[in-house]
Amino acid sequence: MTVYGLCLASAQAQELDTRRDDAKPPPLSLRLSDEVISKAVRETLAESKGGPKPGKALSGDAYQQFEKGFSDAEKPGCLGPNALKFQPSGTVVKTPFGAFNVGIGGILALPFWAAAVVRGKCN
Repeated sequence: MTVYGLCLASAQAQELDTRRDDAKPPPLSLRLSDEVISKAVRETLAESKGGPKPGKALSGDAYQQFEKGFSDAEKPGCLGPNALKFQPSGTVVKTPFGAFNVGIGGILALPFWAAAVVRGKCN
């Protein structure tokens, strides 16, 4: 049985060798075209399990962090809703029991808004 398997394997190998000799591959410029490359990419993606996995390299996380930092550092408009972004509208009140941060809003925050305008903390 083993001898028969070895003979069969050698016959198949010889047949493959003759097929390779007979078939001359086309030149490389004809084999690599945009259609062939896109087909190969589609087949590879179809074979992979779960598709491409998003990670830090593909997410653009560093760019998003840079954009967020850049927009956070931008001066707000003086008439906008966040005009007191870089000028705190509160004060610290020191008492015998400790220091307390008192936030001031509404019409009472107008002096802080004026201070932001004078100091150039808003546009």
